[in-house]
Amino acid sequence: MKQSLNLKLSQQLTLTPQLKQSLKLLQLPSLDLEIEIQQILDSNPLLERIEQDTIQVEQIQEHEKMQDNGVPQPVAEAADPSFELEQTDHLAAEQDLSANWQESFETHRVSTIAASTTIGRDTEYTQFAVKQETLFEHLDWQIQMTSLSQQDKLIAQAILHSLDDDGYLVNELSDITKALTDEVESEIEEDEVAAMLSLVKSLEPLGVGARDLNERLGMLLDASSSDTNQHHLKVAKSIVKQHLDLVGTHNLAKLKKELDISDTTLSGALGLITQLNPRIGSQFDSDAENYITPDVYVKKIEGKWIAKLNPENQTKLRVNKTYSDLLNSDETSATLLDKEGSDYIQHNLLEAKMFIKGLMSRYDTLLLVTEAIVERQQGFFEEGEQGMQPMVLQDIAETLEMHESTISRATSGKYLLCPRGVFELKFFFSSALSNTDGAASSSTAIRSLIKSMVEAENKAKPLSDSKIAKELEQQGHIVARRTVAKYRESMHIAPSSQRKSLV
Repeated sequence: MKQSLNLKLSQQLTLTPQLKQSLKLLQLPSLDLEIEIQQILDSNPLLERIEQDTIQVEQIQEHEKMQDNGVPQPVAEAADPSFELEQTDHLAAEQDLSANWQESFETHRVSTIAASTTIGRDTEYTQFAVKQETLFEHLDWQIQMTSLSQQDKLIAQAILHSLDDDGYLVNELSDITKALTDEVESEIEEDEVAAMLSLVKSLEPLGVGARDLNERLGMLLDASSSDTNQHHLKVAKSIVKQHLDLVGTHNLAKLKKELDISDTTLSGALGLITQLNPRIGSQFDSDAENYITPDVYVKKIEGKWIAKLNPENQTKLRVNKTYSDLLNSDETSATLLDKEGSDYIQHNLLEAKMFIKGLMSRYDTLLLVTEAIVERQQGFFEEGEQGMQPMVLQDIAETLEMHESTISRATSGKYLLCPRGVFELKFFFSSALSNTDGAASSSTAIRSLIKSMVEAENKAKPLSDSKIAKELEQQGHIVARRTVAKYRESMHIAPSSQRKSLV
């Protein structure tokens, strides 16, 4: 093979370290971002966190200084116009790192945060941060309030530890007995454990300690009020004990034949069963990670829905002035720093400036993207899901003149709080379906309409997918039957044959 040298011109995109860091910080969820911030704070002595009290004191001092100079100016007004959002695209390219970082960060970012707090600190999202009682804590409190001996309380607690998050008993009594015997180093009989299990089953909420759904429903039926129709109650107990699978598949004809009962009796028995709530663990907090601190909240101000960054979810950083001043004085540097020390501070100073800039870029980009989303989805905040407009990543990317991948990073794992609840930003993106008038409908709005139709249907004659498609067409939405089936399945709605009920 003959070897040769060739010259070729080509273009390729090279990500600078600044841009790489900006993209990395942008895509991190809030929890991961806080971990990343803490790691760099631990490793870089030139970075320090600005506490809220410090920000307020500095704002007051700056305000008083302006007043003394005869130049009245609001405390929360940005002093550096180069950091205005309209004029800055932090993700477009690497920018000059020689700016006064401490001044620019403390003025612009503090002003943005201060302005966002005008909506108020006591916002609705605080309810999501409240630690609720777990099922175990609720049951254990009841055990501790009894006059049981310490050994019986220990047995009861062992049973509680054998319950899953929904209160079902997942371990055999023999296994619980053996574990207890090994722990207390004394003989414990299985009958003692069985007796304590009976006590646990009497605790509130009723249904704790059941091994399966059949047993739990039976326990709930046993607690029915005395004025309940006894014949219907007897049939209901028989159903949950032996024929619950037929109820699950809505095979009412076979169920009626197996029990040899009338439609009226079957309807009454099923009515008793369907009014039960077997998910007793749903009212308790089983995992603190279920709670989400939103990155942005939306409120209606002067008739329009406005997005603001959550100030409680923002970290404010600045360069440590003591270390940075060592590089600004040649005399001091010559006295206190050797070349190695000077290089070390210079390296960490550059890293600190880059990180602060990346953090600023994240907050600015997140706010810009959210504002664009809220602007396009005003109908959702007014009317709910049926007011959702079709929107894809490209729509926001074109509006903000950013790349689609940037919009994807900014919306993934970021959450928005509004009066309708907490939503991931990706929730607001949906495909478009044609209308009879030539416009487009959001797939999210179509799903909401299908759900509303199913909830309002006659349970004795539920709507088929074809009928739902025809009703949607009458409302101006062109949706194929298979599309209705796909949306219905995505919402975990059973087909019409399984939704049929005599109740």
